Amino acid sequence: MPSTLVAAGLAALLAAALLDERQFTGRALAVVVAAGVAPDLDALLDVAVEGLHNAALHNVWVPLLVGVAVRWDTRRDDSWLRGRYGTDGVRLAWVALAAYCVAGIALDFFHVESAAVLWPVHGRFLGVTGRLVYSTADGVVFTLVEPSLAGGELLPKAGSGTVAGGEHVPTFLNPDDPDRDLVVIDAGWQLLVVLSGGAMAGWKLRQNTESTDNEPTGNDQTGDG
Repeated sequence: MPSTLVAAGLAALLAAALLDERQFTGRALAVVVAAGVAPDLDALLDVAVEGLHNAALHNVWVPLLVGVAVRWDTRRDDSWLRGRYGTDGVRLAWVALAAYCVAGIALDFFHVESAAVLWPVHGRFLGVTGRLVYSTADGVVFTLVEPSLAGGELLPKAGSGTVAGGEHVPTFLNPDDPDRDLVVIDAGWQLLVVLSGGAMAGWKLRQNTESTDNEPTGNDQTGDG
C-alpha cells in the first residue's frame, strides 16, 4: 500500500489547493497533513487485534460521523468551532476532513492491497483496481470495479481477505508477519506525489510569508500631515 509519506505528500497538495494564501500557514499545513496520515495509526491497533490495519480508521464511518458533527455545529448560531477559530477554522476543518478521506482512506482503497471501508458493518477488504482500455480486438475493457453477485453482494472486488480471518493487509509493526518491510517509496508515482506536495507546500508558505512582510505597518504614514 502507499506509505504514510505518500499520504502526507498528497495531504500537502490538498492543503495547498484548498486553502488560500492567508489561510495557508505552517500550523494549518500541519493540521491537514496530520489528518491525512491519521488513518495509518490503525497499524498500531493491528498489533493488539490482527486484521484492524486498513480497517479500524480506514472505514467511511469515521469521516462520516466527523462530517455530520462539523456540519451540525457550524449551522448553529452559537457554533463552537466558528466561535473559537473563526471562519478560517471552519474551512480548515473541512479541508482536514477531505485530507482524511482522500489521502488517508482513498489512497489505500484505490490500491491492490485495499481497505475495509465498510468495517465493522462488512469485514471484507475492498479495492478499486484494474483498468479502462479500448482495444481494437476486445473493445472496451473495464475492470476498475467488478461487482460480485455471490451472496447477494454488490461491492467492488475483494482485496486481500477479511478483517476476521484469512489474509489481511500486513503492517511492519506486527511481529507475526513474516515480511516486515518498512516501505517509504514503492513506485515512481509515489515519489512524484511526495516531491510535488513538498514543493507546493514550501512555495505557498513562502508566498504567505512574503505577503505578510509586505503588509504596511501601523507606523507607516502617508501624506504631508
